[in-house]
Amino acid sequence: MKLRWARSATRHRVNRQRSAYVIQHAGLRFRLPAEGDQRDDRLLFVGDDEDGLEIEVMAVELEDDELFVIHAMPMRAKYRDEYEEAKIWRN
Repeated sequence: MKLRWARSATRHRVNRQRSAYVIQHAGLRFRLPAEGDQRDDRLLFVGDDEDGLEIEVMAVELEDDELFVIHAMPMRAKYRDEYEEAKIWRN
């Protein structure tokens, strides 16, 4: 899977390497339906980076098995249930 990043994806000081690690090891991805003026569904990945920091990453699916990462930050409490659900699937 190829990854591309929006400038907004590193706004919260989560670098590309850390967000790529979470995407690759998340185990599950969650589809969040488009809301408001959004055109595309979002994919949510939640997991730990290599240092054990819990991170949330959002991406949009593009053609040819490519993801456009639009958001990454330390995980917020609102995604705790998804984090726990994905935990058993992580590699």
